[in-house]
Amino acid sequence: MERYPLAVRSLIRLLLTFLIVTALIITKTLLVPLFFSVLLAYLLYPAAEQLENRGFSRILTNFVLIITTAVVVVGSVYGMALLVATFTSDLPQIQEQFRQNLSSFQRSIGDLIGVAENQQDAMVKNAVGNTGQYLKTFFTATANSILAIGLVPVYTFLLLFYRDKFKKFINLLVPSDQQGIAENIIDQASEVVPSYMKGLIIVCIILMGLNTLGFYLVGVQYAMLFGIIAAIFNLIPYLGTVLGYGIVFIFVLATQSTGVALAVVGQFFVVQFLENNILTPNITGSYVQINPLVIIFSLIGGGMIWGLPGMFMVIPYLAMLKIVCENIDSLKPIGYLLGTRGTERHTIKLNFLKTDQDSG
Repeated sequence: MERYPLAVRSLIRLLLTFLIVTALIITKTLLVPLFFSVLLAYLLYPAAEQLENRGFSRILTNFVLIITTAVVVVGSVYGMALLVATFTSDLPQIQEQFRQNLSSFQRSIGDLIGVAENQQDAMVKNAVGNTGQYLKTFFTATANSILAIGLVPVYTFLLLFYRDKFKKFINLLVPSDQQGIAENIIDQASEVVPSYMKGLIIVCIILMGLNTLGFYLVGVQYAMLFGIIAAIFNLIPYLGTVLGYGIVFIFVLATQSTGVALAVVGQFFVVQFLENNILTPNITGSYVQINPLVIIFSLIGGGMIWGLPGMFMVIPYLAMLKIVCENIDSLKPIGYLLGTRGTERHTIKLNFLKTDQDSG
């Protein structure tokens, strides 16, 4: 490879990158449940190891963990369904309030820019027509996703059951003089990824409480439902809080007063500060420590390739890539670029609340 000119080498690498991205897009239906199952297997691995050390068989351990996870997920979905049912039962009143607010908003816009209400209605209908096409595509993709979800428990069970075989396979691929490095990478990944994912879930649960309490205090209707929705979107780092609160802001602006909508914006900045500077750095950031610029770029790339599932999964896989790069000499510069070393002093830690005497 080195004997070719730099331009040729760069072109080959660029074509290879496009080929990989194209393959990922084409095989999305096949790979998304598999990649998600890998993360779920990592999350369940510490518990599986503990149960097996206590004498449980691997098959029984895997069944217990997967069924328990399924019960938790189904229970959570059922709880969300109850909240959504309450929301939909009040939908006629919400629609009427939305029409009143929209009419008032249109009159204000008409007075400001001189566009008549009938012209605004035509533009809205055109936008709604296009939105209908997007929603049709969305629900078609959702139906396909539901079918793929059925494969996740099967993949997870098999990944946990055959984990020793996969580890042996990697050792067979790696030259004998580099097996120590491979072992180190595997051990670090099995520690970092589940710790990060557990931390992410903890942050999400904390934000459910904070969001719900804040929305209730500022007067948002269906505070618990929207508090949970905003927290779930927070599983997407950096961009997720904006998306979640954007949904709440639009709903409140359309169905309630402008003052409540502005209060939602104020709460967004408070929660964003707490999440980015206190919760995430102290609960999940200590495990992954990835450059925020790389995270945002990767989130956009993951969304372009695999949509919302790609945005949810990209960070743990970035963490694995960082571990690989940090353990291979030729890739250590990339590992340094992916990490946050050199910027630690700009992050607020919980110990900033302690006095010098406490720290001493």
